[in-house]
Amino acid sequence: MVRAILDVGCGPGTWAMEMANEFPDATVTGIDMSPVFPTTVIPANCHFLQHNIVHEPLPFPDNSFDYVHQRLLVAGLKPRDWVCVVQELERVTKPGGWIELVEVDGHGGNNGPMTQQLWNWIELTLKGRGINVNIGTQPGLANLMEQGGLVNIKQEVFDLPTGLHGGKIGTLLKENEQALWIAMTPTVIHGTGIDVQEYEDAIIASAAEVEVYKSYHTFYSACGQKRTCPPPPVPEPEPSFGEKSPVSPIPAPLSPRPSFVRSNIK
Repeated sequence: MVRAILDVGCGPGTWAMEMANEFPDATVTGIDMSPVFPTTVIPANCHFLQHNIVHEPLPFPDNSFDYVHQRLLVAGLKPRDWVCVVQELERVTKPGGWIELVEVDGHGGNNGPMTQQLWNWIELTLKGRGINVNIGTQPGLANLMEQGGLVNIKQEVFDLPTGLHGGKIGTLLKENEQALWIAMTPTVIHGTGIDVQEYEDAIIASAAEVEVYKSYHTFYSACGQKRTCPPPPVPEPEPSFGEKSPVSPIPAPLSPRPSFVRSNIK
């Protein structure tokens, strides 16, 4: 039974509050580096905390949570941060508990010329800050989980439409995309040196383009389980004497390779 849930990078707290309502017997904790989460009118079993996982360890004891969820931190974590963060998520997860990572590609698909130009500017800006915008595939969320010691890893890939042609999901994704570009205006201008008016005109043009070109984004969702016991140690090779052949070390049993499922939601 799920008793404790952690949402890392909770933002406004929507997912955390939905989980609190869906699992009334569980305690849900959301953390984010910015205090944009609500402080009133929240479920009694939901709590929020301001914390930056990159700068310091999670403020929880080992083995605290049954389920740990982290989503859309691609623009906030550098490559060297990812493995450390996954290991920290693993630390606070109970043995047998699960960790879910959700990220989005850094450019989208079926882009019009202005939309593609916007993503090029975003990628150039983030790369200048040492950010890997393609973490979903390079190295991939499942690979990061393997490096973090998780097992029973599964990854799903979803193509979600961007725009009114995608119904409610597409409309929300378009709104989020536009909000992201607007919020990043000063960062992109500083990182690329482009003209502010050129950038703002591209945002306006993109709002129409995503409908004409039927644009979409690819999302990656990976789940992995914390081992119920530590992996067995690798035996040391036996010493060789006389004519005895050397004995190779016996590798520890390997966990199953991650499985992948791709879905199109259009």
